[in-house]
Amino acid sequence: MKSLSILPEDNTAESGTLRPDRPPFINCHAHTFTGDHVPPFIGKKLLPLGLGYVFTIKLIVNYFRWYNKVPSKWKYKRPYKLWESFHFKLLWFLEKIPLVTFLIRAVFMLDTLLILFLPVIVEKFKGDQWANYCEIINNFMESIFLLPSKEHFVLRASVVLITVFFMKSGWKLVLSIGKILFQFLRLLPGPETAAYIKRYLSIGRFAFHQKQVTIYRMLEKQYPQDGRFVVLPMDMDYMGAGKPKSDYLEQLEELKKLRRVKSKTCLPFIFADPRRIREQTNYFAEIIKCIAEEGFRGIKTYPALGYYPFDRDLLPLMLWACENNVPVLNHCIKGTIYYRGDKKKEWNYHPIFRQSTGEKGQNEPLLLNELKNSDFSANFTHPLNYLCLLNEHYLKLLLEHYDDKELYSLFGYSGTDKPLLKNLNDLKVCFGHFGGEDEWAEYMERDRFLSENGFTNPLGKGINFIPNALENSWKYNTWFAIIYSLMLQHPNVYADISYIVHDEKIFPLLKSLLKKDSGISDRILYGSDFYVVRSQKSDKQMWADTSGRLTENELELITRENPRKFLFNNINQYVK
Repeated sequence: MKSLSILPEDNTAESGTLRPDRPPFINCHAHTFTGDHVPPFIGKKLLPLGLGYVFTIKLIVNYFRWYNKVPSKWKYKRPYKLWESFHFKLLWFLEKIPLVTFLIRAVFMLDTLLILFLPVIVEKFKGDQWANYCEIINNFMESIFLLPSKEHFVLRASVVLITVFFMKSGWKLVLSIGKILFQFLRLLPGPETAAYIKRYLSIGRFAFHQKQVTIYRMLEKQYPQDGRFVVLPMDMDYMGAGKPKSDYLEQLEELKKLRRVKSKTCLPFIFADPRRIREQTNYFAEIIKCIAEEGFRGIKTYPALGYYPFDRDLLPLMLWACENNVPVLNHCIKGTIYYRGDKKKEWNYHPIFRQSTGEKGQNEPLLLNELKNSDFSANFTHPLNYLCLLNEHYLKLLLEHYDDKELYSLFGYSGTDKPLLKNLNDLKVCFGHFGGEDEWAEYMERDRFLSENGFTNPLGKGINFIPNALENSWKYNTWFAIIYSLMLQHPNVYADISYIVHDEKIFPLLKSLLKKDSGISDRILYGSDFYVVRSQKSDKQMWADTSGRLTENELELITRENPRKFLFNNINQYVK
């Protein structure tokens, strides 16, 4: 049998020593799409108070592009050098008189609080003794000329701006007090939403580049010399956030050019959205052409954008991928990129899975009662959906649900009690992000759930996904446990640790998974989620952290051996 290596003969190890027999280093999850490929209103239903229509992707990306061209170059000009020198001398002087510096800061902070909040305090707490004290302090500060009076609006505004923008912790104190005093400030994002916004804004940090090749070069320089990179495009044209400046098809054409320029290292996947397959009649053929002729390595799906991974128009493609051993990488984490339109009525119930009615022996469609986009979009991403592809019993239910003669013929369906002539049991699937680091943490916490224990040294095949228990699995099992079970039950199911690798808390469990007796050590892949993960860490930082925490054998497994098997397909086994 021929070697499965996808590496040319000139492979070089990190040390520079030639290792012709060694598979290449492969990052199995990266992105190079630019800001022009992102819809303008991606902040819709994420940012509060309708700010998603104000702080558009176009505004953010254009800011970074402007900053890169203009302000970032100011620091090399003479005026900036003079300001820098003056600023340093001022700080040097203030450093020598710490008591005076403290008093100046205290005055600015007190002035800012009085300017912003005294009217509200007097109105809201009228008659309270402490409100009277605030007025007394305000009058005293004005009388000794340490607080500009109300008539001097420009001076008062300058005091506030200096405090907020130039004094450490100034804006934090102002915001904390403001949240208490002003009811509307309670609408400001909490910790979870703030984390999402941070990831949203981080898109601009790299996406301001206008060419994918520029972004790609920044990626490859952060990894070993023999690095290869799976580049995943994003088709966001149908997510209900407006039309991007440059649509997905333009993004795809640019990715083809990147593949040709970087033919030795760039291993792109092609995106499959069922809505595009329906609307663009030749897109199915385009997918096959990209893999067969352009050297693309697999297929990318992103169900959170508003569809199930078992959509009717994806099934023929999944069968083609299964028959040709072409890998399918799907997004499986709760993130910031999800469907931004309104929830459709048919999404209130799962099309295949069922739940108990509360009466013995009776069942009904599984209720999906989430209302917010960030919540109901996770129903599309849920790893249990892949039972409808990988498990023949649920695949039959799916075919019966669609009741489509073409699909019946394609899979050789002849009845519920008869086996399919073709199924998807061997479909090569990778769960991108392995469910998310929060699901890993929850799994480790749940020691009181029998179905969530015993995975790191499994004696069986994980969770038993029988119809009568599926409601509980959907609602209560962690995504980590579900993915692990699917990997134990299906030898062609993989998972990558992209994005979650930024979290150092995953490594103890990851090391357990990389032991042979875990049952899945040969199907875990290294990925970073470049450049989306930049909101947490740089790629070089994550690679250094990973290298420091895993043994050489563990690193070889997830970055070289496992990716080699995952990317092998029957059409273009080798990278030329």
